[in-house]
Amino acid sequence: MIEHRHLLKLKKIFNTGSKGLNLTKTLLCFIALGEKLSPKLYNNQKITKAFYGLRRYKFVRHVKDNKNSSYLLTLKGEAMLRNIVIEDIKIKNPKSWNGKWYLVMYDFPIRFKKARDAFRFKLKDLGFFQFQKSAWIYPYPCEGEILFVADFYGVRKHVEILEVSKILDDKKLRMHFNI
Repeated sequence: MIEHRHLLKLKKIFNTGSKGLNLTKTLLCFIALGEKLSPKLYNNQKITKAFYGLRRYKFVRHVKDNKNSSYLLTLKGEAMLRNIVIEDIKIKNPKSWNGKWYLVMYDFPIRFKKARDAFRFKLKDLGFFQFQKSAWIYPYPCEGEILFVADFYGVRKHVEILEVSKILDDKKLRMHFNI
């Protein structure tokens, strides 16, 4: 079952009016949220075709009872949904910098090579600066987002986030982040 916090993240994505989601992803998200799709959004032929694809690839299953017909996510569909959420995660930057740095450090065992590569790629994607080999820095609060990403990759216990008040020579960092 999709965790409650993932569902909250999905609601947030829809509330921002994200246009990056295609019809299939949108339907998958609506099914997870248990919401009905407004017929105004898409014509019926497109929706029918998208549902067929979701069922064909076993992301959803069609459930019928005496009165209603609905779709439910399969385990494969839930995994796909998690990927959608992780792709759309962003860090909100406040208007002014609080003068603190947020240092993300990790030390993954060798068996987590793929997770390490994916985690490092996501840090780059989020705009972090590589401070040292396994230490990345960011000028704005990001704990929730980083913990979400670490949980997603199953490496939470190997990640630490530090709030740093002072770095001896932060000129290069300030230039990188334009602060």
